[in-house]
Amino acid sequence: MDCDQASIASNGFWRSFIAICVPLLLSALEGTVTNTALPTISDALNLSTSFSWVATAFLLASTILQPLYGQLGDMWGRKYPMMVAVGVFAIGSGICGGANSGGVLIFGRIVQGLGTGGIDLFAEMILCDIVPLRRRGPYLAIKHAVFAIGTTLGPLLGGVFAEHGWRWCFLINIPVCVVSMLIIYYWLHVGGGIKIKNVNVKDEISKVDMFGTVALTAAVILLLVSLSTGGASHPWDHPAIVIPILISVACFVGFAFYQRSKYCTHPVMPKEVFSNRTTNIAFALTTIHGFITYGFQFYLPPFFQAVKGSTPTKSGLEVLPTTIVIVALAAAGGPLLSRWGRYKPIHIIGFGCMALGLGLCVMLAKHSSVGAWLMFQLVVAAGCVQVKLPDTTTGQSSGSWAFLRGTGSLFGVAVPGAAFNIRFTSLLSSISSTSAREQLGKGQAYQRATANFVKRFEPDVQAEIVHTFTESLKCVWMIFCVLAGAGFVMASCEQEHEMRKTLNTAYGLKTPKSVGQTPANTAPGSPVLTPMPEKSIENVEAGPEEGSCEETVECDNHSIPI
Repeated sequence: MDCDQASIASNGFWRSFIAICVPLLLSALEGTVTNTALPTISDALNLSTSFSWVATAFLLASTILQPLYGQLGDMWGRKYPMMVAVGVFAIGSGICGGANSGGVLIFGRIVQGLGTGGIDLFAEMILCDIVPLRRRGPYLAIKHAVFAIGTTLGPLLGGVFAEHGWRWCFLINIPVCVVSMLIIYYWLHVGGGIKIKNVNVKDEISKVDMFGTVALTAAVILLLVSLSTGGASHPWDHPAIVIPILISVACFVGFAFYQRSKYCTHPVMPKEVFSNRTTNIAFALTTIHGFITYGFQFYLPPFFQAVKGSTPTKSGLEVLPTTIVIVALAAAGGPLLSRWGRYKPIHIIGFGCMALGLGLCVMLAKHSSVGAWLMFQLVVAAGCVQVKLPDTTTGQSSGSWAFLRGTGSLFGVAVPGAAFNIRFTSLLSSISSTSAREQLGKGQAYQRATANFVKRFEPDVQAEIVHTFTESLKCVWMIFCVLAGAGFVMASCEQEHEMRKTLNTAYGLKTPKSVGQTPANTAPGSPVLTPMPEKSIENVEAGPEEGSCEETVECDNHSIPI
């Protein structure tokens, strides 16, 4: 291969990498932009007890179809499904931006979530396809940094938009989505696409695990509905709460048995994915990590706005320490993983830091000093930086991993929210103002968690409201702390396996073909991959053909076969 061909190969990798990072930035931004703006949005659209569904609907939609996305990615390739996901995300953003009622807003968030679920998963799958696990650290660091930048900007922009027009929380996405789709179309060149002329649509649809997807979706939705309405619309022992929980459990059990039965020929979560202790522990840690990381960032703004009296914009600035630390440590963690090849110590230290920091958060109150809440955030944020253990180089395992991570995020909002409402209701009688009790009761406390609401009352009543919010949030911090401790114990039980340096995939980069030559003159550390064949339906079923993935990596001036 001559120098020009080598340059094209290297540029192809970085163009593909940029193509997955741009939509990922949007996805991360939208995941947190409503955290600081949600009380304002809830008040503007009178969401009442349905406020939590603005976040939950987004997370649910982005999570529940990820195993199905994994199947589609294996059958149809990565590029065009990812473009569809970005388009769906843009449509959802437009619906949210034009919403004049809570129902329309929540529907728009569902559409957004369907798009962002595909964006997140296909970005993960493509990175796994083009870089082997041991070499993946620096690129994971960049990807995590991009995601963390979006997560960092989200609360800050949400606070600004809350004060100057909350609709821009959503409308800002549309032009960026258009640019992103163009970048993906022209720059993302990976193998594994199916030739349309060989496609039998009926056969392909029959391979999709519809029953498993429906059962899993029903189980999660029913449980979330019960958690979000229990203690607010109905008491916890009411049939409207108990019956959905029982049906949810039955759906989970039925799903598990069906996935392992002879009737499920293409399971959305194949049993091989959960084949050993280390992988199972890693999936459990992924779920706990998603629960704590998203939940902590969701419940921090109410603390600053309702307890500390901050404006939405100021609260966006006050949660920055968490995301800034995640950016910095994510950038450092990836290269360290590649250098050491050890993930267990990172998991142990991470969950230990989270448990310590969240335990300290229990002491947060109205008069906590800047140094106190800043330090507590930093300790928790240091623990939030984790390394994904499973080498998810197939769509189904990537889908399972992403589903469990997203499920953790979902219940990181719903479970602490239920505990928050229960505790707040039990303390409601300590507020002397009848008007305040009426406005804060029946699950409306989060919606009223703003400085403007608290300042409507007399100083004595303000102190009572702040105390009630403080004590209720303590329950949230304690739940996170207990789970972080459980994660610490599980991480200690992990077994470490050697992280492989090879790729075995039919979805790698497509580059100019060169026979019998090794790429040269490429950027240090850039994976330079030789051609990938275009896949037909037959190839998809059979998996990668032997010799179809002849790949090398240029690293430190040595060509390493991978």
